[in-house]
Amino acid sequence: MSYIDAKYLNLISAQLGQFKRKNDNLWNFRCPYCGDSQRDKTKARGYVFQREGKYIFKCHNCAQGASLSNLIKYVNPHLHKEYVLETFGDRKREEKPKYKKVDIRKIRKPKWTNQLKDIHKISQLKIDHPARKYVEKRRIPKSQHYKLFYAPKFYRWVNTMVPNKFPSIQKDEPRLVIPFINEHEELIGFQGRAFGKSQPKYITIMLDEDAPKIFGLESADWSKSVVIVEGPIDAMFIPNAIAMAGSDSARFTAENTVYCWDNEPRSAENIKRLERAIDSGRSVVIWPDYVEEKDINDMVMAGRDVNEISAIISNNTFNGLMAKAKLSEWRKV
Repeated sequence: MSYIDAKYLNLISAQLGQFKRKNDNLWNFRCPYCGDSQRDKTKARGYVFQREGKYIFKCHNCAQGASLSNLIKYVNPHLHKEYVLETFGDRKREEKPKYKKVDIRKIRKPKWTNQLKDIHKISQLKIDHPARKYVEKRRIPKSQHYKLFYAPKFYRWVNTMVPNKFPSIQKDEPRLVIPFINEHEELIGFQGRAFGKSQPKYITIMLDEDAPKIFGLESADWSKSVVIVEGPIDAMFIPNAIAMAGSDSARFTAENTVYCWDNEPRSAENIKRLERAIDSGRSVVIWPDYVEEKDINDMVMAGRDVNEISAIISNNTFNGLMAKAKLSEWRKV
């Protein structure tokens, strides 16, 4: 957020109940349009977050949306005039940014990429290639595309990595390949996702049988809160997230992890996992009723902003007795 945007948001903060800064790009407070809740003064469902380089306001109670400028104008018209003048003057003074030329030949490639040289990076495919169109349809961030590969003959390729893994390759097919990299940038396995209705939808192959079936270990910062989701694609949308691809969750501690399973209140298996996690002292996400989508990727495809989803996760993370109470309200089995 620019200095001016931050300055004027802070200036109107005194007129916004329960105002708090969640992180560098997310602010939360009571909605000034609907008042949020007259019965419960602690409810705060208004958010300012970044979308496509601009800061906008959204209320999860009344669904009111507005630009930051219009929010300031609604809360304090007098300050808004000063905001417009200062913003316009600041933009006139802006200089073109200077970029340092980088020699791409000196950029170090991760050591695991050589092991996948026989299949294609998604970014290397033609724009109209079905695999590339699939990735774009799922709205997977371009910053994550380097983690995605295309194997036109998946079973045949797997047999070059793990001899005789598939004795028969008569029903070979193309699949999206998602690498599993450990903390030392070593390829420990990968997951092949079917493009169509083939079963199983996911095939996980481990090159190191002793390694956990975890996606995202190479980029996880364990000094901060780590969000643990079910699928690798979901993990690509959330900052500092990893995915359990059938891995045992016992290695993770309660202090720095948040378990964020799919939004399936009618799944008995999902309920049992949540109960075990809560009983073990873990923090879990209990999705609010207004979220109808099954998983994070579905939420993105339905139009939810990544910052909005992160805010929902943050505001609906519980542990202990509160988690048990929320689970009791949420479950449908």
